[in-house]
Amino acid sequence: MADPRAVKRVREEDLVAWDTLPLSMSVVTYAPPRNLWANIKRLEISGCTFEEFLSTDLARTATEAEKEQWKNRHQALEVRGETVLERSLVADGVDKQISVETVCSAVVLMPRKDGELSLLPGNGEEVKAVMIQQWPLEIKSKLDANTKYMTTLLECSPYPLCFFTFDGHLITCNPAAVEVFGNTIWLQSDIFGMGERERRGLNTANVAAAGSFQIERTERRTAYENMMDALSEVGSAFSVDLPIRKQMEDGTETTWYCRVYAERQKDPVTSEPIIMVSHQDVTNLRKVEGELGRMQMSEMTNKELRKHDSDVAGSLLVLLGEDWKYLNESQENMVEEEDSRGASPSSSLSEEDTSGQDIAVDAGGSVSRTVQLHGLRSCLDKADDWAFDVFELEHETDGLPLQVLSWHVFLQHNLIEEFNLDHVKLVNFLRQIESGHLENPYHNATHVADVVQSMHCMLSKGGLNKFVGRLELLAGLLAACMHDFEHKGFNNDFLIKTQDDWAIDSNDKSPNETHHIASAFRILRQPECNFLHRMPAAQQAQLRKMVIDMVLATDMAEHMAIVSKLKSDLLKRLENPDDEIGDDPPEALKALVLQGAIKVADIGHLYAVHEVHIAWSERLEEEMWRQGDVEKESNMKVSFLMDRDKPGVTKSQPGFVDFVVRPLFEVWVACFPECRVLLDRINDNYNYWKSKEAADKAAEGV
Repeated sequence: MADPRAVKRVREEDLVAWDTLPLSMSVVTYAPPRNLWANIKRLEISGCTFEEFLSTDLARTATEAEKEQWKNRHQALEVRGETVLERSLVADGVDKQISVETVCSAVVLMPRKDGELSLLPGNGEEVKAVMIQQWPLEIKSKLDANTKYMTTLLECSPYPLCFFTFDGHLITCNPAAVEVFGNTIWLQSDIFGMGERERRGLNTANVAAAGSFQIERTERRTAYENMMDALSEVGSAFSVDLPIRKQMEDGTETTWYCRVYAERQKDPVTSEPIIMVSHQDVTNLRKVEGELGRMQMSEMTNKELRKHDSDVAGSLLVLLGEDWKYLNESQENMVEEEDSRGASPSSSLSEEDTSGQDIAVDAGGSVSRTVQLHGLRSCLDKADDWAFDVFELEHETDGLPLQVLSWHVFLQHNLIEEFNLDHVKLVNFLRQIESGHLENPYHNATHVADVVQSMHCMLSKGGLNKFVGRLELLAGLLAACMHDFEHKGFNNDFLIKTQDDWAIDSNDKSPNETHHIASAFRILRQPECNFLHRMPAAQQAQLRKMVIDMVLATDMAEHMAIVSKLKSDLLKRLENPDDEIGDDPPEALKALVLQGAIKVADIGHLYAVHEVHIAWSERLEEEMWRQGDVEKESNMKVSFLMDRDKPGVTKSQPGFVDFVVRPLFEVWVACFPECRVLLDRINDNYNYWKSKEAADKAAEGV
């Protein structure tokens, strides 16, 4: 039996704090069950008042199954001291049900201290009860995705990052903060590295214990008090440059010059205010004049460093290591500025200086954070190669390949600066797009990242320059990023046969592709994700049309029609010496080239290196088998190649290449000879499948 001290003890008047949570919560006694309390969300879902909730006789209204459920909960919670986790459908209003994750845990409800009337039975004594938390799975999945993303940024960031409560308790910090500050980060006042005399009187406890004293008025003390005054509202921020004392391993102290950026945020679960603090070592980016600790930085450096520090809430720059390049450039700018004034330049920053120290993940000797960042950067450096391994990227990004790669190629093509894109909203958009992909074996965020990379190579070195301008390049990458958004793992034929909502909404015309576009553009329409808001309306409309045409082209039902148009409308014109397309081809021809490009990229695993191609083929086979399993369960005719009791995709690859893939790639290579390597790689993989097919037939003959 669990230690009874582990049971949560809650005073009755404290329950009101749970009304702010986005989940359904209630407290119910053990058998016989009796409702004691519910928060606002629980009452909204039940459609009843608090008085009606209390008066419900659970013992009388419960079904036999519910009574058995209460009995099992009692055994698990009170007898065995366990926490119960359940998933179920619950009513949400009159005619709607939602999927929820229910967590039941033991709780002791204590009587009120404030003298108000108690809801507890008897004489207001302690009551053993069950606390029931119901998370709507839609909300929980979003929180989980956000937590995963923020944890990745926090852990990988070479900047010291800390989160504090407003009463001075550290919530969490990343390894970089531990490396830089050591034990000095455990009090909020040590954000600025203050000593004991400087900290006097900063909170009520200090005042009461210290008696009469004289406050030591220092720059750090003043900055700390100014920060607390500035952080009066959620979202408010404060920035200051200060000298910070750091204790070295040998016990000596040194001073480094630090930009401190603090921002007031709200805990997503408790809604309590918290402080996010980011530190940036700017020792080599400043010059010291006169009094120690006074920093004078150029306006550009001030603006850009603050942007990088505050961007932990949304930017992927730290994760990508782009700060290395930035800091080197900033130092060069400062040296030039100092030279123009006749000052001696500071020492230059090397990549090792700015990428952080070798910060171990744990005491067991795990790979350092620096090595991790170098691994990610090394992987992204290969993104210009046709033989790119997207599974390596998936590993290096801890499962966030799409947003990292998309951000990388946008930077590579200088699209953010050229089109004046809002980089913070772009990151928000990419996060939403990645989190909207389900964990299907094939149609998942990693596949989409693979298509983005193939599209990047196609547009960069595939010979499409005559047909692809800068706006077309942006449209191509954006379409690749959107093209499978929220894919369920079922093909269009299945959606139409089952009268899925997507098929109804699209009138049976490309239901998957229609949903991918519409849903992704709804994300883009959200104010926090609309990174195109500075783009002229006419240009946005042109971009949107190109993206729609490309994503719709990924429907395999359009495959032969597009191959035919590539032959008749493009190849014949390119082969005709009298037909000069010129430097400004017609819009229809540009659209056709972009459609062909995304179709080639969408099946890019066929020209991947052998091991990657095999892995994708097996994933596709498993996804198709899963659809076949659903068709069997629904008494439907199992679709071709989707019966896991029969040969699947990996047994029919040669035929697929001969009749579907080769016609597309042969005409594509004829139009764009720079892509010849793709057809050569396809033939290499084709020969593998042919030899395997022959070996299987020989084995069957034996």
